[in-house]
Amino acid sequence: MRARIAVIGVLRALSRDRNGLIGGTLVAILVGAVLLSLAWTPYDPTAVDPNSPWLLPFSDGHVLGTDMLGRDQFSLILVGSRETLVIALVSAGIAAALGVPLALAAALGPRRFAAGVVQLVDVAIAFPALLTAMILAAVFGGSVWTTASAIGVAFGVHLARIARAEIERVAGTDYVLAAAASGSSTGRTIRRHILPNIAPTLLVQLSLVMAVASLTEAALSYLGYGSPAPAVSWGRILHDQQPYISARPLLVVWPGLAVALTVLGFNLLGDALRDATDPRLRHGGSGAVAKADGERAVRAIRPPAAVAGALLEITDLTIRIAGRTVVDGVDLTLAPGERLGLIGESGSGKSLTALAVLGLLPEGAEATGSIRLDGAELLGRSERELARIRGDRVAMVFQEPLTALDPTMRVGRQIAEPLRLHRGMTRRRADEAAIELAARVGLPDPADLVRARPHQLSGGQRQRVGIAIALACRPALLIADEPTTALDVTVQRDILALLDEQAREQGTALLFITHDLAVVSSVSDRVAVLRGGRTVEQGPLETILHDPRAPYTRALLAAARATAFAPIEAPAEIPTDSVEAAS
Repeated sequence: MRARIAVIGVLRALSRDRNGLIGGTLVAILVGAVLLSLAWTPYDPTAVDPNSPWLLPFSDGHVLGTDMLGRDQFSLILVGSRETLVIALVSAGIAAALGVPLALAAALGPRRFAAGVVQLVDVAIAFPALLTAMILAAVFGGSVWTTASAIGVAFGVHLARIARAEIERVAGTDYVLAAAASGSSTGRTIRRHILPNIAPTLLVQLSLVMAVASLTEAALSYLGYGSPAPAVSWGRILHDQQPYISARPLLVVWPGLAVALTVLGFNLLGDALRDATDPRLRHGGSGAVAKADGERAVRAIRPPAAVAGALLEITDLTIRIAGRTVVDGVDLTLAPGERLGLIGESGSGKSLTALAVLGLLPEGAEATGSIRLDGAELLGRSERELARIRGDRVAMVFQEPLTALDPTMRVGRQIAEPLRLHRGMTRRRADEAAIELAARVGLPDPADLVRARPHQLSGGQRQRVGIAIALACRPALLIADEPTTALDVTVQRDILALLDEQAREQGTALLFITHDLAVVSSVSDRVAVLRGGRTVEQGPLETILHDPRAPYTRALLAAARATAFAPIEAPAEIPTDSVEAAS
C-alpha cells in the first residue's frame, strides 16, 4: 500500500514537470514500439523485395519507405527498438549492481580496503566504454550481452566514484548519526537512510547510462562491432545504409532520429525522476503543514524515585584523534533521574565525551579509560552490542534539528523507528505510538503532522520530533547536545521546559551539553565545567554559581555578567535569585 502511494506520488510529480512529460512520453514510445514489434509489424523486417527498393515514405503502404533491398523501414525501426531497450536496461542493471556496492565499500569500509577499492576504480575508469566494448566484441564476437556487459562495467566504475562521494556526504550527516544513536544497525542505516538519500543522484546517473548505452550500441553496430546479421538494431540499419547516404539521405534520418529521441527521453526522464523522488525539491520547502510553535507544554513535575548508585560513571576518559589528545582524563558521574549540565567553550570536548558514551566517535578516534552504564562497561563493546543500547537505554537529542532528521522520511516513521528496532512493534502499532509521542511532546495536530517531512516543519517542531524520537523507548539516560542553539529565544524556552518535563515524568537522567550558562541553570541539578578536554570543576548548580573555585569558571561567570546574563526560566525548585546573585 505504501509503495503504491509512493509510486502515485512520483507519477503525479512527473505529470507536473514538462521535462518529465516529454521524457516519459519518449521512453513510453520506445517501450510501446518494443511491445508492438513483439506482436505485429507491417512487414517482415528481414524479407527482401527486389521489386520495391528505394521507395519513398508513404509509397505502396510503406510508411517510411524501403531501403535498397526493399525492406520496410518502419518494420526495421520497430524491431530495432528491442535491442536498444534491452541493452539500455541490462547496462543500467550491471552498472548499478557493480557501482553501488563498490561505492559503499569505498565510503564505509575499513580504511585500507576502501583505499584499494578507490585505486581499482581509478584504474578501471582509464578504459573508455566504447573501446572496451570494441575489444570484447573483437574477442568474443558482437552480441547484445557483450555490448551491455562492456557498457555496464565501464559505467559501473564511473557510478561508483560519483556514488562514493554522495554516500560519504550522507554518512556524515546528523540524521545518519541519529539513526546510529537510535540503535540502527549498519545494514539498516544503509537501507533506510543512505540509499534513499542518494537515490536522486543514482537515478540521474543510471538514466545517463541508459542514454549512453543506446548511443554506444548504435556506434558499435555502425562500426561493425554490434550484433551480426540477421539481427536488427538501429545502429545496424545505419551501418547498412551508410554507402547510400549521399543518394538516399532519408535512409539514415529515421534510425538516427530514433536514437536521438531515445537518448533525449532517457536524459529528460532521469532529471525529472530526480526531482520527483526528492521530497525537498518536490514540495519546494513549503511550510504549509507547520503552525506557530509558540505553544508551551504544560509542566507536570514528578520527582524521580530515589535510586541508590550511579547510572553513568565516566572515569579517566581520554580520547585521541590523529595522535592529538582532545579529551584528557574526564571524570563524571550521573545518578538515576539526575540532571547534569556539561558546559564549556567550543573544542572543550563536551560533544566528544557524549559521543563516546554512545560509541559514536569519529573514525580514527581512540578512547581509553572507563564508561560504565548501570555498572556495565561500554568501552570496548562491539557495534552490535552498542546498537542494542543506543536509543533504548541511552538516547540523544542533536543540536541542529533539520540535519538530525532524514529529509526523505516522514517524521512519523522516524519517531516509530526506535520502537520497531527495540520493542519489536508492528508497523501499525509503532505508527500509532508515534502519534501518541508527537502529542506528548506538544506537536499540534499530531495525526496530520506525522505525515509531514522535516522541511515542512518549523525549527521548534523539528526539535520536538527529535525529542520524541529520543524518548520513544523511555531511556534511562538522555543526552542533549546543545539542542536549543539553532532556535530563537522563545522556542528555546519551550524546548527546555519540554526536556525538563519529559525527563521528570519518565525518571530519565539528563546529560545536557551547552556553552550557555543561562541554559544550564534552567535544566541542571549539577554542573561540570570542561576546558581543553579536562574537567575544570563540577558540583551542585548553586555552588558553581555562587562559589566557583576554578579561575576558568569565575571567568565564565564574569563573561556572563558582562553580557547581562539572566536565566531563561528556572524550574520551581531552583531559586532564580541564585542565578541573579551570580550575575
